[in-house]
Amino acid sequence: MSRRGNYLMLAQELEKLKQERQTASVRELSRRTALSRNTITKYLNEGFQEHATKGTVKGSLLDGYKPWLQSQFKIGNFNSASLYPQLKEKGYRGGVSLLKDCIKSFRPPIVRIPVQRAMRFEARPGQQAQMDWGFVQYVNRRGKEKRYACLVMVLGYSRKMYIEFFTQATLDFLRLGMVHAFQFFGGVTQEVLTDNMKSAVQSRTRKAVNFNPRFETFAAELGFSIKVCKVRCPAAKGKSERLVHYVKNNFMPGRGFDNLVDLNVQALQWCSSVDEKEHGTTKRIPSEAWAEESLRALPPSDVTDRYLWLTRSVGLDGFVAFEGMRIGIDHNCRSKLVNATRDGNSIIVTDNHGLIVAQCCVKGGNKVYCHPEQWPSDYRSCSQPRQKA
Repeated sequence: MSRRGNYLMLAQELEKLKQERQTASVRELSRRTALSRNTITKYLNEGFQEHATKGTVKGSLLDGYKPWLQSQFKIGNFNSASLYPQLKEKGYRGGVSLLKDCIKSFRPPIVRIPVQRAMRFEARPGQQAQMDWGFVQYVNRRGKEKRYACLVMVLGYSRKMYIEFFTQATLDFLRLGMVHAFQFFGGVTQEVLTDNMKSAVQSRTRKAVNFNPRFETFAAELGFSIKVCKVRCPAAKGKSERLVHYVKNNFMPGRGFDNLVDLNVQALQWCSSVDEKEHGTTKRIPSEAWAEESLRALPPSDVTDRYLWLTRSVGLDGFVAFEGMRIGIDHNCRSKLVNATRDGNSIIVTDNHGLIVAQCCVKGGNKVYCHPEQWPSDYRSCSQPRQKA
């Protein structure tokens, strides 16, 4: 019993003895309350006093990291699996249970929406891949909120996944990302399930689906059929829908990156690490189940190269815009249109004859990369005064 409880019990016994008209001796009080005689004597002489530590709050191992946690909560990051590794890097020595208890007091209530029961569809090896676009928010170095389009693809049987970020959700980027995904998977599935994204579906009626002709040609050349799920039925492609949420809640929160190229390099490493973990539904490791996938071989390089290289126009200043960066090209290139691609963290630009006119390695937060021969040696700026003859 607490100190306050002992004192109240002693006061009650004193009142009972008074009503019974008995002597309130220390010995009798000790017999009735089971308190020591020294304690009773102390309470009778000094009265009740709070403990010296009453009202003091014990410090927590998270106290020094709560300002950073508050900043993560403001952007909606309440995922302990994402926050815990970052706290360990910052010097946190506590456990994940303490972090979860802290998150509970700040996490907004979850609104449960009842859904109809449906049987889960499981694809055969090599049968189906699901894909979808997702949009993720990030804050740039100037403090402004921006967003990237994220293409996600997942194999229906093994659950091996692939993600790639782009500046926009266009058809060119869709085909580029799908080729990268099939190269990552090591082959092409029989069919690809998607929703009614504008980059793939031109129009749709109750009787027929009209695909984008350019996307139909792309599917025929790579050797897969297109399957479209029902309108407003995200559960039909739940694997890719779940992957979009997984990227938003586990990959993006608190992640730092210099540019889009750096983000995609980190995304590829993240996909490889997640594929080594046991999947919650299949209870298998995706990288091991992937060995059982019977994928079709990729088409020859002359086919895939048409989608790996994107056409870009050359500006008057000799720069080419590609993935949020400006790449300078050789001044000897007279082509108004060039082809650009990304290979790891390198960007390569070729002219219409296939000659490399620019190649740079993206580093840090630089967004402008000049070519050493972007201007001729006798180039004279318009701002320089003309010399008299």
